[in-house]
Amino acid sequence: MKLVSFVLFGFGLLAVPALATIPEPVDTVTATNYLGNLTVAPKSAEPAYERDLFPTWSIAYDKCDTRNAVLKRDGNAVVTDSDCIVKHGNWYSPYDAIVTYRASSLDISHIVPLEEAWISGASSWNNSLREAFANDLTRPQLVAVTRELNGARGAQGANA
Repeated sequence: MKLVSFVLFGFGLLAVPALATIPEPVDTVTATNYLGNLTVAPKSAEPAYERDLFPTWSIAYDKCDTRNAVLKRDGNAVVTDSDCIVKHGNWYSPYDAIVTYRASSLDISHIVPLEEAWISGASSWNNSLREAFANDLTRPQLVAVTRELNGARGAQGANA
């Protein structure tokens, strides 16, 4: 287990795992190129957002879907079965500084929420582009966080 520190917890110490290794932001030149290719248009809620139009948890590699790939990447001492389903491990939720030992208590948060992407132009994308965005492991877009916090954040963007 990667340890960052120990926190006084009751009468004992609780080991706090290191922050997850989230993909690094791109360099300035690449970011500038990405920004230069953007089309700036007014946000639109038409057509209405439908979550099902963003297929999530596609197979990322081997038998491992995106959700389990993120749980493996962001956790410590993660154990999976032969189908790459996470069975146990421990995770540090960077948004609310909570350590959890149950994968079922975690959501995979989209840094840019799918609804925000939709109203910012993804409504005009085809299904495969929306699926690629919703399952993107190459950019710092997906992170394992506590379910409660992710639910409270809802469709608010990174400024939430």
